[in-house]
Amino acid sequence: MNHRLTAVLLAVTLTAACAINDTGPTPAGPAATALEGATSRSATVHVYFSSALGLERVSRLYRGTDALHAALEALVRGPDAAERARGLVSFVPPGAPLPLVRIDPRGPVDLRLSFGWGLDRTAERQLVCTVADTVSTTTRTALGSVRVKIHRVDGSTGTRTCMP
Repeated sequence: MNHRLTAVLLAVTLTAACAINDTGPTPAGPAATALEGATSRSATVHVYFSSALGLERVSRLYRGTDALHAALEALVRGPDAAERARGLVSFVPPGAPLPLVRIDPRGPVDLRLSFGWGLDRTAERQLVCTVADTVSTTTRTALGSVRVKIHRVDGSTGTRTCMP
């Protein structure tokens, strides 16, 4: 009997030590929600912008089935206000026409630039990393193994990989 009394006293003491009061539930703010704009049909693409530290990857929600098109559109639109406030900039010409892209599983991704795209090296790196990230995500390959062959307006070509 002595052990039972000790166990009951221990249980009462521990319960009191938990500081559970009888005030009932208290408000803790609004209920958790998903990302604004997210739906069951939304997906994420990654876009690369420039900063003082180099290229930085940001996420964009999009709806539809063409991730590459969505990523390229987001790249041409540039950083949003919050990203600009963090120091992100784009060297891609605003409103530039979307490049034509052909994905060959056995070779590099062909990227054909049209007029409106300059020869800025940082813009080219942003473009290569955005395309390579999207292709690597959709094909489940390593980012560094995606080769992007750029066909420039001036007729020159070059094959690049993403090195942010």
